[in-house]
Amino acid sequence: MPLALNKTSETFESQLNDGMTGALLDNIDNLLILDGLQRTYSLIDIEKDLEAEYGEQSTELETFYNHQIRLEIYSGLNKLGILYRMLTLNTGQTPMSLRQQVEMLYLDYADIDIDGIEIVKESESRSATQFHQYNFKEIVEGFNSYIERNELPIARQDILDNIKGLEKLADENSNEDIFKEYLESLHSFIVKLNNLTESYELDSEDYDVSFGGNTTKIFKRSQSFTGFGAAIGKLKDNGTISGLSDIIPLIERLSLDSDDSEELLSKLNDNFNWIKEHSSKIGNAQRNYLHFFYRELFNENSEAYLDLIKSASTAFNRYNSLYN
Repeated sequence: MPLALNKTSETFESQLNDGMTGALLDNIDNLLILDGLQRTYSLIDIEKDLEAEYGEQSTELETFYNHQIRLEIYSGLNKLGILYRMLTLNTGQTPMSLRQQVEMLYLDYADIDIDGIEIVKESESRSATQFHQYNFKEIVEGFNSYIERNELPIARQDILDNIKGLEKLADENSNEDIFKEYLESLHSFIVKLNNLTESYELDSEDYDVSFGGNTTKIFKRSQSFTGFGAAIGKLKDNGTISGLSDIIPLIERLSLDSDDSEELLSKLNDNFNWIKEHSSKIGNAQRNYLHFFYRELFNENSEAYLDLIKSASTAFNRYNSLYN
């Protein structure tokens, strides 16, 4: 079973002198499974079954623990090397999903301390149900959209075929502050809209709110995260902004009249409902639209600059002209 150290451990080889088990336990938080995830889950299930049937101190469980496992451990790999081996080792068989692979690649970012924000990992067997919580796998998707300048989900084969893209991803991610800036700016936007609308929610009896009746339900989802990431990345590329650090000051300048919350939310829902009725790939179409929304909102050359309602309309016109 191939494993990799997610962080370079200068002492790992010296730790091996005291035994493999101790060295692995000392680095357990930084170990990644490159291949063999299904086998690992099977072993965990066997362990649980033996504990339940025979007890934690049983000879049957001890026999199970004494079985030998062949390991290959890669240490000193950069993120590009780890990701590339994840993908190539899984080629030609039923692999872990790309989302799982990329989530593992960014695992060291999950523990970043950001005041007022909690990142929830899939391995914790819980979901981000609170306003300040974010599912790690969805944030990773959005951050990759910033790196790739593309709001659509990354295709596994695209990564295998595009080594230059992998190198760009590895280079930009060498500084974890980029990830932190992405999440802080995204959260600032969601908080700002929630405050501007005073948590206003459309009445489901008057409107079709299947996408979301308030700003949190609309913008705190993966389609929004990827649209935001791709838009900011493209605005940086064309020189409109210098980077993510420019976004929070712009967010602070957003305004909305107290009686305009209903208009904003109804316009967004009307657009999403139209997209649902006229698109074959609804999720991708929603990402396209939200990408345009953020580009219009934060582009100083747009007539909808920092205007939420106008951005919702202008983005829909751009989406409709390009995809219909």
